[in-house]
Amino acid sequence: MNKSIKHVIIFFVLAFAQTWIFYFAIILTRSIPLTDVLGTVFLICGGMAPSLIGIIMMFATYSKDDRKEYFRRSYQVKRISVKWWIFILLIFPVIYAVTVLVTIISGAKMPEMEGFRAIIQNPVSIIVVLLIGFFINGAFPEEFGWRGFALQPLLDKLGFFRGNLLLGILWGIWHLPLFFIPSMWFHSQLSVLGLAFYIAHAIGLSMMMCLVFIKTRQSILSALLMHMFSNLVANQMGPYSDTFNKIIFGLVFIFGIGISVYIRVSKTGVSSQSD
Repeated sequence: MNKSIKHVIIFFVLAFAQTWIFYFAIILTRSIPLTDVLGTVFLICGGMAPSLIGIIMMFATYSKDDRKEYFRRSYQVKRISVKWWIFILLIFPVIYAVTVLVTIISGAKMPEMEGFRAIIQNPVSIIVVLLIGFFINGAFPEEFGWRGFALQPLLDKLGFFRGNLLLGILWGIWHLPLFFIPSMWFHSQLSVLGLAFYIAHAIGLSMMMCLVFIKTRQSILSALLMHMFSNLVANQMGPYSDTFNKIIFGLVFIFGIGISVYIRVSKTGVSSQSD
């Protein structure tokens, strides 16, 4: 086992440990996040673990030059070409539009789109929505670890499909304690099938994000943006039915598998490359 994989294993162990300690503390103390100060503190401390541990591991294991490159990957806009900016901005609206179409055809209940309605009524609020989406709802607290630290060694060792399959499964399972907190959205999906669909969604999303990661020379910024827009569109579409939710998760999984097939057929390398 090479050093990079050992470091990734340590990252996963520490990230899971920190997150699950704080998340299960919410369950045991019955502190309700966002309405209870203690619960909110536990939620923040648990949610920030992947990025915090990823950055700590980066400082502990990277050379001076690699550390500088890590931070350049986090903010350099020029790594992302125009077509990948378009992909990042439009892929999730397109997926949700397809889901709406499938929902109409199937006769299932349509999403209420309360978030979009609120933004239309007060367009200035989009600034607050974007800031919350970037710094609070997953992107900033997680991506300096998942994609920033763990992804490339997994790609080097396992290749595109297996590397993202493993990362997606672990990413999905990492959220498990949230399924047992009644005040969280995840609680509505508390079943074996619900968890399976959520993990499938995490796998598909990992593959989508990895394609952009590869094509933008390991841009952590691209991962931050994709994570943000994925959650952002989902949050503005809700509340929505369980059927609509499963269609979304299924489509993201199918799209991710399609990308994996494209990578294999086109023989696109998993090392960093600009496009």
